[in-house]
Amino acid sequence: MATLESDDSNILDAEPFNWRLVIYPILVALVVVVGGLSYYYYLQQQRDQLEASARAALVAAKTPEELLKVAEQYPHADQATLALLSAASRSFSDRDFAAAIKDYQQVIQTPTTDPGLRDSAQVGLASALEASGKSDDAISTYLEVADQADKSPYAPFAYYSAARLYEERGDKENERRILTEAASLDPDSPFVKQAQQKLKEMTAAAEPPLTANVPATATTPAANATPAVPVPNAPAPAAPSKP
Repeated sequence: MATLESDDSNILDAEPFNWRLVIYPILVALVVVVGGLSYYYYLQQQRDQLEASARAALVAAKTPEELLKVAEQYPHADQATLALLSAASRSFSDRDFAAAIKDYQQVIQTPTTDPGLRDSAQVGLASALEASGKSDDAISTYLEVADQADKSPYAPFAYYSAARLYEERGDKENERRILTEAASLDPDSPFVKQAQQKLKEMTAAAEPPLTANVPATATTPAANATPAVPVPNAPAPAAPSKP
């Protein structure tokens, strides 16, 4: 009868593989993933409900004061930013420029504000400063947006507005510089087209008028002119002789 060799006996004596070392970690990972997704969807649902409530309050608000209350009630909602922008716009329409400036600045200074909404608030702030007679501050605020060039859709308007303020001051050098920068942006923008047209007008106005160079001709007597000859006095008629 055949006997087991020593190697065969070692195989039979080996301990069975512990599958729990593989299955348990997989189960734990699945629990963590499912739990994380569930928590994410829960937070997203809460966020959606918050935004819906804030949106309803925003639509119902009619005055700057009511809009500011919406922003205070829902400070972590995106609708709070829209409420502040709406409040600032209405204050501007009511010529309450101080209130408009304050609301625009609050939007700009909020770290979580969307970049597009921040640029919108920056342009609104510049307009309010301009309306308040603070042209220096208005120009610098416009240029903060304009310097973003193609990164901001508000850049062409900001450039053109800053150039307009320089024009009102009679500062042709800075006006031309700003218009030149604006003219290099999106050619489909109406403000870029206006900047290009304004540059053409400034260039045409700076050029000296063209004058026709007509050589002066010396005044010479006509070749066939008859010289003036003095006419002698006709002799007096002879007196009649006496018979």
